[in-house]
Amino acid sequence: MKIFAMALLILTGLWAANEAAQAQSSCKVCSEQQAACMKNYAGPTCKSEYKMCMKSCGKKS
Repeated sequence: MKIFAMALLILTGLWAANEAAQAQSSCKVCSEQQAACMKNYAGPTCKSEYKMCMKSCGKKS
């Protein structure tokens, strides 16, 4: 069950990062997404999603 939950979490994170990268209009969105992520998920998951978001908007994290 833990493996299934972790896989689901990873897939959700990748899907969200992909959606964010495609619809990215401002790097401000990255910090808003990270704040929302921190309410629901562990720090490392949110950190990698934030780094991908910042990379897609053109800034280095």
